[in-house]
Parts: sequence; C-alpha cells; structure tokens
Amino acid sequence: MVNQTFAELNFPGRLIAVEGLDGSGKSTQIYLLKRWLEQQGLKVFFSEWNSSQLVKAATSKGKKRELLSPTTFSLIHATDFADRYERQLVPLLRAGYVVLCDRYIFTAYGRDVVRGCPPEWVRGLYSFAALPDMTFFFKANLEVSLQRILDNRPQLKYFEAGMDLRLSPDPYESFRIFQGRILEQYLAMSTEFKFTVIDANQPVEAQQNIVRDLVSANIDFAKFAAPKVQP
Repeated sequence: MVNQTFAELNFPGRLIAVEGLDGSGKSTQIYLLKRWLEQQGLKVFFSEWNSSQLVKAATSKGKKRELLSPTTFSLIHATDFADRYERQLVPLLRAGYVVLCDRYIFTAYGRDVVRGCPPEWVRGLYSFAALPDMTFFFKANLEVSLQRILDNRPQLKYFEAGMDLRLSPDPYESFRIFQGRILEQYLAMSTEFKFTVIDANQPVEAQQNIVRDLVSANIDFAKFAAPKVQP
C-alpha cells in the first residue's frame, strides 16, 4: 500500500477528498469548494465515486437485477476507481491541478468491510493508490443524514439502505444499522488516515467557511493558478 500523499510523492498537483455517510452533505460541500476554487483562478478537476464510463453500465445493471455479491460489488468499484485513477487523477495531478474527489478509497474501506469483505483484502485492491493531501470527513448524526435524503426524494435507495444485507425488512431501520456500521469504520479510520473531521450537523455556510479556511491554509493558490487567456 502507498502510505504517502501526492505531495509527499512530489506530484505538482494536490488531491482533496471528502468522505461521509449518505446524506451527510459532503457532495454539497465539495461542489461549493469547487466553485470557490475556480473563482480564485485555480485549475480544478472534480471526480466522483462510481463514475467511470468503463464500468458504469455494468454496475447499474447489476444493482437493478440484484446480481452483485459483496465481493463482486467490491471488485466493480475497485475497477471503476483504478480506471479513473490512471486516466484522470494521476495525469491531472502531474499537470498541476487541484483534484477534488467526492469519495476516495476510504469509502470502499468502510462499505465493503461492512458488507463482509475482509479488511486486508479490500485494502489490497487499492494498494496502488496514493493518499489524498487532505481528507475531510463530514460527520453527521444518522437521523440528520436520513432526513436530508428524504427531503430530496421520497424514499431510500435499496443499496444505500443496506437492504441487500437483510439487516431489517424496514428500509429506515436497515439504513440506521447499515450506515451506523459504516460510521464506526470511518471513525476508526479518522485517526489512522488523519481525517479533518467537520461537524456536518452545522449549517451549510458554516461548514463551507471552515473548509475554505483549511484549504487556504494548506494550499498555495499561486502554484495552481490557471494560465491567463490572452485576448
């Protein structure tokens, strides 16, 4: 496993990742951060979990037909990540971009282990990946996360509620059990991987101000400015 960050490996770019439970608000925060960094004139690239065109169709089909075992689930996500890592993340980091990731390898470390995959095996799948230069963990109460999801759509998704694990016939109770177990994994990882923990129960603006202050303190914006276009 690569135990160094991209900065420690002398990459010109920097990678910032956000992690958190479904409904924690992490996606909103990284979107706001992306817009703000672009306004500062930085070269920014955004990448999200499970978005590789190479495996997206297979993942979607497998989910709809409930064909994915925990091991298959893990392997598909690892394939997706490896494709994006080699085709997008590493080249852009070599080109001096600030890369923002909505979820990184820690999502697999949490979810796949809770689904029953051996921790050492899961980590081995991602042993090629360097660590982020900053990882924000948005820690929200389970009920807050659940309510945020239901505020945006009428019902929980099958897999985000962990229904495939048969934890409870009630999707809301299954969500609480499944996401609660993932939260335990995140909390264990937060010290090991030096997560910056953000209280995600706070208002959106308050969280974003904290994130911007920390990013500003850790990244020299002048190094990542996009070239000026000549008129």
